[in-house]
Amino acid sequence: MRITRVETTVVAVPFVNKMKVLNDNLAKIPKVIMRIYTDEGIIGIAESYRGISEESILMQAKKLIGKDPTEFNLQDPGFPKSLNHVFEQAICDIIGKFLGVPVYELLGGAYRREVPVSAWSPYHGPKNPEKTAAIAELAAELGYRVIKLKARPWDIVETVEAIEEATGSDMGIICDPNTRFDQPFIAVKLARKLEDHNIVCFEDPIPKKNLYWYVLLRQKIDIPIALHIQGSEILSAIKMEACDMINTGGTMFEFKRNAAVAELAGIPVWHGSGNDLGILEASYLHACAATKNATLTSDIFGEFCRENDLLVDPIQIKDGLARVPEKSGLGVEIDNESLKRYSIGKTRVVS
Repeated sequence: MRITRVETTVVAVPFVNKMKVLNDNLAKIPKVIMRIYTDEGIIGIAESYRGISEESILMQAKKLIGKDPTEFNLQDPGFPKSLNHVFEQAICDIIGKFLGVPVYELLGGAYRREVPVSAWSPYHGPKNPEKTAAIAELAAELGYRVIKLKARPWDIVETVEAIEEATGSDMGIICDPNTRFDQPFIAVKLARKLEDHNIVCFEDPIPKKNLYWYVLLRQKIDIPIALHIQGSEILSAIKMEACDMINTGGTMFEFKRNAAVAELAGIPVWHGSGNDLGILEASYLHACAATKNATLTSDIFGEFCRENDLLVDPIQIKDGLARVPEKSGLGVEIDNESLKRYSIGKTRVVS
Protein backbone atom coordinates (compact mmCIF):
# COMPACT_ATOMS: atom_id res chain seq x y z
CA MET A 1 0.00 0.00 0.00
CA ARG A 2 1.32 3.43 -1.00
CA ILE A 3 0.22 7.00 -0.35
CA THR A 4 -0.76 8.69 -3.61
CA ARG A 5 -2.35 12.00 -2.65
CA VAL A 6 -2.93 14.37 0.26
CA GLU A 7 -5.68 16.99 0.43
CA THR A 8 -6.10 19.83 2.93
CA THR A 9 -9.05 22.15 3.56
CA VAL A 10 -9.03 25.04 6.04
CA VAL A 11 -12.26 25.48 7.99
CA ALA A 12 -13.76 27.70 10.69
CA VAL A 13 -16.95 26.58 12.42
CA PRO A 14 -18.79 29.13 14.63
CA PHE A 15 -20.18 28.52 18.09
CA VAL A 16 -23.90 27.90 18.41
CA ASN A 17 -25.82 30.96 19.58
CA LYS A 18 -25.97 29.92 23.23
CA MET A 19 -22.16 29.93 23.40
CA LYS A 20 -21.47 33.30 21.83
CA VAL A 21 -19.71 35.68 24.16
CA LEU A 22 -18.47 39.21 23.56
CA ASN A 23 -17.03 37.95 20.28
CA ASP A 24 -16.55 34.69 18.41
CA ASN A 25 -12.78 35.01 18.06
CA LEU A 26 -12.02 31.57 19.50
CA ALA A 27 -14.17 29.81 16.93
CA LYS A 28 -12.79 31.97 14.12
CA ILE A 29 -9.28 30.57 14.58
CA PRO A 30 -9.10 28.07 11.68
CA LYS A 31 -8.44 24.36 11.60
CA VAL A 32 -7.08 22.17 8.83
CA ILE A 33 -8.94 19.05 7.69
CA MET A 34 -6.64 16.56 5.94
CA ARG A 35 -7.27 13.50 3.79
CA ILE A 36 -4.55 10.99 2.88
CA TYR A 37 -5.33 8.74 -0.10
CA THR A 38 -3.72 5.36 -0.85
CA ASP A 39 -3.47 3.18 -3.95
CA GLU A 40 -5.73 0.60 -2.26
CA GLY A 41 -8.61 3.05 -2.01
CA ILE A 42 -8.25 3.56 1.76
CA ILE A 43 -8.50 7.18 2.88
CA GLY A 44 -7.24 8.45 6.23
CA ILE A 45 -8.70 11.62 7.73
CA ALA A 46 -7.45 14.09 10.32
CA GLU A 47 -8.19 17.44 11.97
CA SER A 48 -5.55 19.86 13.23
CA TYR A 49 -5.48 21.79 16.44
CA ARG A 50 -6.73 25.33 16.05
CA GLY A 51 -4.28 27.73 14.41
CA ILE A 52 -1.95 25.15 12.83
CA SER A 53 -0.54 26.39 9.52
CA GLU A 54 -1.83 24.68 6.39
CA GLU A 55 1.52 25.36 4.72
CA SER A 56 3.38 23.43 7.41
CA ILE A 57 1.10 20.42 6.89
CA LEU A 58 1.48 20.55 3.10
CA MET A 59 5.26 20.73 3.43
CA GLN A 60 5.30 17.48 5.41
CA ALA A 61 2.66 15.93 3.16
CA LYS A 62 5.02 16.11 0.19
CA LYS A 63 7.29 13.66 1.99
CA LEU A 64 4.48 11.10 2.26
CA ILE A 65 3.88 10.49 -1.43
CA GLY A 66 4.93 6.95 -2.36
CA LYS A 67 5.39 5.80 1.23
CA ASP A 68 3.70 2.79 2.84
CA PRO A 69 1.60 4.01 5.80
CA THR A 70 1.93 0.63 7.54
CA GLU A 71 5.67 1.20 7.94
CA PHE A 72 5.35 4.24 10.21
CA ASN A 73 6.10 3.87 13.93
CA LEU A 74 2.73 4.91 15.34
CA GLN A 75 4.25 5.74 18.72
CA ASP A 76 6.62 8.25 17.11
CA PRO A 77 5.68 8.97 13.50
CA GLY A 78 8.63 11.32 13.06
CA PHE A 79 6.94 14.56 12.05
CA PRO A 80 7.57 17.94 13.71
CA LYS A 81 6.14 17.77 17.23
CA SER A 82 3.46 20.35 16.50
CA LEU A 83 2.16 18.26 13.58
CA ASN A 84 2.41 14.72 14.96
CA HIS A 85 -1.23 14.82 16.07
CA VAL A 86 -2.45 15.49 12.51
CA PHE A 87 -0.50 12.75 10.78
CA GLU A 88 -1.02 10.28 13.63
CA GLN A 89 -4.81 10.53 13.18
CA ALA A 90 -4.72 9.97 9.42
CA ILE A 91 -2.16 7.16 9.49
CA CYS A 92 -3.92 5.36 12.35
CA ASP A 93 -7.19 5.76 10.45
CA ILE A 94 -5.65 4.13 7.38
CA ILE A 95 -4.06 1.27 9.30
CA GLY A 96 -7.20 0.62 11.32
CA LYS A 97 -9.24 0.44 8.12
CA PHE A 98 -6.59 -1.76 6.47
CA LEU A 99 -6.67 -4.21 9.42
CA GLY A 100 -10.42 -3.88 9.95
CA VAL A 101 -10.14 -2.72 13.58
CA PRO A 102 -10.99 0.47 15.50
CA VAL A 103 -8.05 2.69 16.41
CA TYR A 104 -8.40 1.86 20.11
CA GLU A 105 -7.20 -1.66 19.22
CA LEU A 106 -3.99 -0.14 17.82
CA LEU A 107 -3.61 1.63 21.18
CA GLY A 108 -3.79 -1.63 23.13
CA GLY A 109 -7.51 -2.34 23.43
CA ALA A 110 -10.51 -0.76 25.12
CA TYR A 111 -11.11 -0.46 28.86
CA ARG A 112 -14.46 1.16 28.13
CA ARG A 113 -16.82 1.68 25.19
CA GLU A 114 -18.33 4.88 26.59
CA VAL A 115 -16.27 7.83 27.80
CA PRO A 116 -17.59 10.27 30.42
CA VAL A 117 -17.65 13.83 29.05
CA SER A 118 -18.60 17.26 30.32
CA ALA A 119 -20.59 20.14 28.92
CA TRP A 120 -18.83 23.53 28.73
CA SER A 121 -19.47 27.22 29.09
CA PRO A 122 -17.18 30.13 28.21
CA TYR A 123 -17.01 33.27 30.30
CA HIS A 124 -19.85 35.64 29.38
CA GLY A 125 -18.82 38.97 30.84
CA PRO A 126 -21.06 41.01 33.18
CA LYS A 127 -24.05 38.63 32.85
CA ASN A 128 -21.95 35.51 33.32
CA PRO A 129 -23.90 33.90 36.21
CA GLU A 130 -27.28 33.96 34.47
CA LYS A 131 -25.93 33.02 31.03
CA THR A 132 -23.83 30.17 32.41
CA ALA A 133 -26.82 28.94 34.40
CA ALA A 134 -28.92 28.85 31.22
CA ILE A 135 -26.26 26.74 29.48
CA ALA A 136 -26.01 24.44 32.50
CA GLU A 137 -29.79 23.99 32.49
CA LEU A 138 -29.66 22.94 28.83
CA ALA A 139 -26.76 20.59 29.61
CA ALA A 140 -28.79 18.97 32.39
CA GLU A 141 -31.76 18.52 30.05
CA LEU A 142 -29.43 16.75 27.59
CA GLY A 143 -28.21 14.39 30.32
CA TYR A 144 -24.80 15.88 31.13
CA ARG A 145 -23.73 15.39 34.73
CA VAL A 146 -20.77 17.76 34.77
CA ILE A 147 -20.20 21.20 33.30
CA LYS A 148 -16.79 22.81 32.92
CA LEU A 149 -16.80 26.59 33.06
CA LYS A 150 -14.35 29.43 32.76
CA ALA A 151 -14.25 30.88 36.25
CA ARG A 152 -13.37 34.37 37.45
CA PRO A 153 -12.79 35.24 41.12
CA TRP A 154 -15.26 38.15 41.21
CA ASP A 155 -18.37 36.11 40.28
CA ILE A 156 -17.61 32.39 40.55
CA VAL A 157 -19.62 32.04 43.77
CA GLU A 158 -22.65 33.74 42.22
CA THR A 159 -22.22 31.64 39.07
CA VAL A 160 -22.16 28.35 41.00
CA GLU A 161 -25.24 29.42 42.98
CA ALA A 162 -27.05 30.31 39.75
CA ILE A 163 -26.18 26.93 38.23
CA GLU A 164 -27.52 25.11 41.28
CA GLU A 165 -30.71 27.14 41.22
CA ALA A 166 -31.20 26.21 37.57
CA THR A 167 -30.19 22.54 37.68
CA GLY A 168 -30.24 21.41 41.29
CA SER A 169 -27.20 20.22 43.21
CA ASP A 170 -26.55 17.10 41.12
CA MET A 171 -24.65 18.95 38.37
CA GLY A 172 -20.92 18.68 39.01
CA ILE A 173 -18.93 21.85 38.28
CA ILE A 174 -15.31 22.06 37.10
CA CYS A 175 -14.01 25.56 37.81
CA ASP A 176 -11.28 26.49 35.33
CA PRO A 177 -10.00 30.02 35.96
CA ASN A 178 -6.90 29.52 33.77
CA THR A 179 -4.78 30.61 36.82
CA ARG A 180 -6.85 33.82 37.30
CA PHE A 181 -7.40 33.18 41.01
CA ASP A 182 -3.84 34.56 41.10
CA GLN A 183 -2.82 33.91 44.72
CA PRO A 184 -3.34 30.97 47.10
CA PHE A 185 -5.20 33.11 49.65
CA ILE A 186 -7.77 34.11 47.00
CA ALA A 187 -8.28 30.48 45.98
CA VAL A 188 -8.64 29.48 49.65
CA LYS A 189 -11.28 32.17 50.31
CA LEU A 190 -13.27 31.11 47.26
CA ALA A 191 -12.95 27.42 48.12
CA ARG A 192 -14.35 27.98 51.58
CA LYS A 193 -17.39 29.69 50.08
CA LEU A 194 -17.85 26.83 47.62
CA GLU A 195 -17.07 23.77 49.72
CA ASP A 196 -20.77 23.01 50.31
CA HIS A 197 -21.45 23.00 46.57
CA ASN A 198 -20.88 20.23 44.00
CA ILE A 199 -17.44 21.36 42.82
CA VAL A 200 -15.57 18.58 41.02
CA CYS A 201 -12.26 20.48 41.17
CA PHE A 202 -10.39 23.73 40.73
CA GLU A 203 -8.38 23.33 37.49
CA ASP A 204 -5.26 25.51 37.27
CA PRO A 205 -6.58 27.95 39.88
CA ILE A 206 -3.27 29.83 40.32
CA PRO A 207 -0.02 30.24 38.32
CA LYS A 208 1.64 26.87 37.69
CA LYS A 209 5.23 28.06 37.83
CA ASN A 210 5.15 27.69 41.62
CA LEU A 211 3.93 24.19 42.50
CA TYR A 212 4.59 24.89 46.18
CA TRP A 213 1.47 27.04 46.04
CA TYR A 214 -0.46 23.99 44.83
CA VAL A 215 0.90 21.90 47.68
CA LEU A 216 -0.29 24.62 50.07
CA LEU A 217 -3.75 24.71 48.49
CA ARG A 218 -4.18 20.96 48.91
CA GLN A 219 -3.41 21.40 52.59
CA LYS A 220 -5.84 24.28 53.04
CA ILE A 221 -8.96 23.29 51.09
CA ASP A 222 -11.20 20.26 50.60
CA ILE A 223 -11.95 20.87 46.92
CA PRO A 224 -9.74 18.66 44.69
CA ILE A 225 -7.02 20.38 42.69
CA ALA A 226 -6.42 19.58 39.01
CA LEU A 227 -3.46 20.57 36.85
CA HIS A 228 -3.52 20.84 33.06
CA ILE A 229 -0.07 19.43 32.30
CA GLN A 230 1.82 16.85 30.28
CA GLY A 231 5.22 15.17 29.92
CA SER A 232 7.82 16.01 32.54
CA GLU A 233 5.39 18.44 34.21
CA ILE A 234 3.44 15.41 35.40
CA LEU A 235 6.53 13.98 37.06
CA SER A 236 7.16 17.25 38.88
CA ALA A 237 3.56 17.47 40.08
CA ILE A 238 3.63 13.87 41.32
CA LYS A 239 6.92 14.30 43.17
CA MET A 240 5.56 17.33 44.99
CA GLU A 241 2.06 15.89 45.53
CA ALA A 242 0.71 19.05 43.97
CA CYS A 243 -2.61 17.80 42.54
CA ASP A 244 -5.43 15.29 42.88
CA MET A 245 -6.35 15.06 39.19
CA ILE A 246 -4.69 15.74 35.84
CA ASN A 247 -6.00 17.16 32.57
CA THR A 248 -3.61 16.08 29.83
CA GLY A 249 -3.46 15.64 26.06
CA GLY A 250 -1.04 15.28 23.17
CA THR A 251 -1.26 12.73 20.40
CA MET A 252 -3.15 9.53 21.15
CA PHE A 253 0.03 7.72 22.11
CA GLU A 254 1.32 10.74 24.06
CA PHE A 255 -1.93 10.85 26.01
CA LYS A 256 -1.51 7.21 26.95
CA ARG A 257 2.08 7.82 28.08
CA ASN A 258 1.12 10.87 30.12
CA ALA A 259 -1.75 9.00 31.72
CA ALA A 260 0.46 6.00 32.50
CA VAL A 261 2.76 8.18 34.58
CA ALA A 262 -0.24 9.54 36.49
CA GLU A 263 -1.64 6.03 36.94
CA LEU A 264 1.53 4.90 38.72
CA ALA A 265 0.83 7.62 41.29
CA GLY A 266 -2.85 6.67 41.58
CA ILE A 267 -4.03 9.87 39.89
CA PRO A 268 -7.04 9.83 37.52
CA VAL A 269 -6.97 11.87 34.31
CA TRP A 270 -9.22 13.40 31.71
CA HIS A 271 -8.52 14.39 28.12
CA GLY A 272 -8.21 18.10 27.44
CA SER A 273 -9.20 19.79 24.19
CA GLY A 274 -9.25 23.03 22.28
CA ASN A 275 -13.03 22.96 21.79
CA ASP A 276 -12.61 20.82 18.70
CA LEU A 277 -14.58 19.28 15.84
CA GLY A 278 -15.59 15.68 15.26
CA ILE A 279 -12.49 14.03 13.80
CA LEU A 280 -10.15 15.18 16.53
CA GLU A 281 -12.71 14.35 19.20
CA ALA A 282 -13.06 10.84 17.77
CA SER A 283 -9.32 10.41 18.28
CA TYR A 284 -9.73 11.58 21.89
CA LEU A 285 -12.41 8.95 22.43
CA HIS A 286 -10.16 6.18 21.15
CA ALA A 287 -7.33 7.39 23.39
CA CYS A 288 -9.61 7.55 26.45
CA ALA A 289 -11.09 4.14 25.69
CA ALA A 290 -7.60 2.61 25.69
CA THR A 291 -6.41 4.36 28.87
CA LYS A 292 -7.18 2.71 32.20
CA ASN A 293 -7.22 5.80 34.43
CA ALA A 294 -9.07 8.11 31.99
CA THR A 295 -12.09 7.94 34.28
CA LEU A 296 -12.90 11.65 34.69
CA THR A 297 -15.14 13.66 32.36
CA SER A 298 -13.10 14.62 29.30
CA ASP A 299 -13.31 17.90 27.40
CA ILE A 300 -15.17 16.36 24.46
CA PHE A 301 -17.88 18.96 24.03
CA GLY A 302 -17.51 20.28 20.47
CA GLU A 303 -20.93 18.95 19.51
CA PHE A 304 -22.43 20.81 22.46
CA CYS A 305 -20.73 24.08 21.47
CA ARG A 306 -20.30 24.22 17.70
CA GLU A 307 -22.74 24.61 14.81
CA ASN A 308 -21.36 21.52 13.09
CA ASP A 309 -18.79 18.79 13.79
CA LEU A 310 -18.26 18.02 10.05
CA LEU A 311 -19.23 14.35 10.50
CA VAL A 312 -21.82 12.33 8.59
CA ASP A 313 -22.83 10.66 11.87
CA PRO A 314 -22.11 12.85 14.92
CA ILE A 315 -20.50 11.37 18.01
CA GLN A 316 -23.24 9.84 20.14
CA ILE A 317 -23.50 11.45 23.58
CA LYS A 318 -26.18 10.35 26.03
CA ASP A 319 -26.39 10.96 29.78
CA GLY A 320 -22.91 12.46 29.81
CA LEU A 321 -21.32 9.46 28.08
CA ALA A 322 -19.82 9.59 24.57
CA ARG A 323 -19.93 6.36 22.60
CA VAL A 324 -16.55 5.30 21.22
CA PRO A 325 -16.80 4.75 17.43
CA GLU A 326 -16.76 1.02 16.67
CA LYS A 327 -16.14 1.07 12.91
CA SER A 328 -12.62 0.45 11.64
CA GLY A 329 -10.07 3.25 11.84
CA LEU A 330 -11.28 6.38 13.63
CA GLY A 331 -14.79 5.20 12.83
CA VAL A 332 -16.08 8.54 11.54
CA GLU A 333 -16.67 9.99 8.09
CA ILE A 334 -16.39 13.57 6.82
CA ASP A 335 -19.63 15.25 5.73
CA ASN A 336 -18.53 16.80 2.44
CA GLU A 337 -21.40 19.30 2.30
CA SER A 338 -20.52 20.62 5.77
CA LEU A 339 -16.84 20.71 4.87
CA LYS A 340 -17.65 22.85 1.85
CA ARG A 341 -19.97 25.14 3.83
CA TYR A 342 -17.37 25.99 6.51
CA SER A 343 -14.26 25.98 4.32
CA ILE A 344 -12.03 29.01 3.94
CA GLY A 345 -10.55 29.02 0.47
CA LYS A 346 -10.04 26.03 -1.82
CA THR A 347 -8.94 22.50 -1.09
CA ARG A 348 -5.22 22.10 -1.79
CA VAL A 349 -3.62 18.94 -3.16
CA VAL A 350 -0.22 17.26 -2.97
CA SER A 351 0.34 14.28 -5.27
